[in-house]
Amino acid sequence: MPTHRQTLPIWVLPGIALLGAAAGLLFAGPVGAVFAPAALHYIVPPLLFEAAWNLDLEAVRRAWRPVAILVLPGVAIAALCVAGALLLLAFPWPLAWTVGAALSATDPVAVIAFARSVGAPTRLVAIVEAESLFNDAFAVALVRASNLVLSLVAALLGALAGDLLGRFACWLRLRHALALWALSVLGVYAVGAAADAFGGSGIVAVVTLGMFMRTRIERTIDEGTLDGAEAYWRWAAVALNFVLFAWMGASFNLLDARTALLGAGLVVAALAAARLVTTMGLLRVLPELSEARRRFIATAGVRGALSLALVFTINVHLPGAQSARAIVFVAVLATMLVGVIALPRSARKLLASGT
Repeated sequence: MPTHRQTLPIWVLPGIALLGAAAGLLFAGPVGAVFAPAALHYIVPPLLFEAAWNLDLEAVRRAWRPVAILVLPGVAIAALCVAGALLLLAFPWPLAWTVGAALSATDPVAVIAFARSVGAPTRLVAIVEAESLFNDAFAVALVRASNLVLSLVAALLGALAGDLLGRFACWLRLRHALALWALSVLGVYAVGAAADAFGGSGIVAVVTLGMFMRTRIERTIDEGTLDGAEAYWRWAAVALNFVLFAWMGASFNLLDARTALLGAGLVVAALAAARLVTTMGLLRVLPELSEARRRFIATAGVRGALSLALVFTINVHLPGAQSARAIVFVAVLATMLVGVIALPRSARKLLASGT
């Protein structure tokens, strides 16, 4: 896996999110309601593929223990903490749990951009990258109460499709980055649709598609073509984030602003508490992770696209649904802004400590 991958400056994604949200607010109303259901099927899959495409599988294999802790108990703790906070605001339990599950997953696009841009050690970057991808799949399963067997079938479908698409790209001897990117885009939507068609998780399938396709082609396709395809994906991610936050902004009712600010404050506090329990508590069992390293992992709890897309799936006519969307919208923006401030500081302290 190339280690020289270019990354966006840390402020770009939060800036794009705020700009998109502001643009959406200008067209608030029916526009957001019309397009909202498409987010999970058309916006999120390419974002997750882009992150999976750049995942260092060997580094993840070496760091499987902290990743497992962050993904399994970590997601469950976050979901329960957020749901508990919303119960304090008199939200019904089913809605509170759905929002908690939606916000339990960190955002791979933001986390990867943030972690790489601050010059964190490779192993820590691999941990937070893998966490952000795998907990997305777990969060989708929690929200949709997905069948475990069907999710595993979707993962196998994505892996098989990734291997076959990679072989096909090698057979074609693709030398044009745009052609490779277009082939991968076709794979994303075809595999996601196929997995959703039999009741599996398109999100899971797309993640494994990205990992296995990249693994298959990276020793055959020349580095310049790979770097070019990565650049297309990188800017596609920026554009898709803008569209998603604009859609969310268009769905935002300014009348819910007070509830959103109060609720988001409680939710962000719950997320912070859950993150500290997982990173500073559960991860203490791993002696290879110093306190400085665990603190860095703690500050990588940025939420983003998947949380927004999942909350879009809530029936807008349910009591409290509009307020729930507004709370998630504000909470996601808040975690991005906190990440911009906290991650560079924790990275500097980590590098200064030499641990």
